[in-house]
Amino acid sequence: MTDGSWESEAAPAKKGMPTWAKVSLGCCGGCVLVFILLMATCVGGVHWVSKHGVPGVLDKAVGSAFLDKAWADMDRTVRGLRTEQGTKALYSANPGLSSVFPTEEDFLKEAEEWRPKLGEFPAQRPTLQELVREQKGSSHFNVNTSNGRTSIEYQIPKGGMLHLELEAEKLVDVRVE
Repeated sequence: MTDGSWESEAAPAKKGMPTWAKVSLGCCGGCVLVFILLMATCVGGVHWVSKHGVPGVLDKAVGSAFLDKAWADMDRTVRGLRTEQGTKALYSANPGLSSVFPTEEDFLKEAEEWRPKLGEFPAQRPTLQELVREQKGSSHFNVNTSNGRTSIEYQIPKGGMLHLELEAEKLVDVRVE
């Protein structure tokens, strides 16, 4: 029974972490777990690809989306540079080249120096597996698109490094080093 006084004891202090701390800890722990699972999946995927190669479906999808257009541009440019007539046609079809090569004669002169460096340009785009294997052997194929400008670099087998710059799908610069 109560004694009738208005004095009461203070509520007992709760033990442990406050609720907000428990929620924060749970969220952080969940994020760390998701991060670890993603990293393990990526490492496992890379390991699987290194042992079994790139699946054909992935090669076709990525190649079609990113590499086929660049390869066609390179192939068209290399074929044009192999002959004087092709070089003239390349210069007239790409008016943006005049910013780097003011006259057709300048372009023809440079192209003549590049011809021995054109090497053995493959008629078909290498598969992703071949490109990855070549990367380990210091070959190089890089495509970068930014602000409507595409930059392509490719180490031609038994040849030089091909550099292309395109704007609005027209060639504006070419070099073979």
